[in-house]
Amino acid sequence: MESVIITIKSTQQGRENEAEETELDTLGTCQRKDGVLELSYEDSEVTGFVGSTTMVRVEQSDTGMLVNVMRSGTANSNLILEIGKKHFSVYNTPYGNMALGIETDELVFEETPEGGKIFMAYTIDMNSAFLSENTIELVWKRNESEK
Repeated sequence: MESVIITIKSTQQGRENEAEETELDTLGTCQRKDGVLELSYEDSEVTGFVGSTTMVRVEQSDTGMLVNVMRSGTANSNLILEIGKKHFSVYNTPYGNMALGIETDELVFEETPEGGKIFMAYTIDMNSAFLSENTIELVWKRNESEK
């Protein structure tokens, strides 16, 4: 497991066409297990999920890429992103549970010896009604101060 600096930029645009943007710089970890990349970080006030940990898993296969964004702690969720497939998820929050449908529009994964980038664009619906269009750009680089 290696220490990394993670920068996350996300946008969420609902029905009213008002885009909400969030940016977070944080320390995290990166590791590869059985060909699967795992990035993990602690959430903060910026994400609105203080007390939660987020893990992003990237799996690549002959049939395509699967990105799984799992949050556990004060809020629990499991967001599965895969081109060509709609996935359903229960989003647990302190305010109650919501059943969501997630349809992935774009997934980009780039990796270099210094770090990498994941870009995700997806649409969320609740009870088959449009909720929001979302993007997440997650960039990580080796934390040189940890060496």
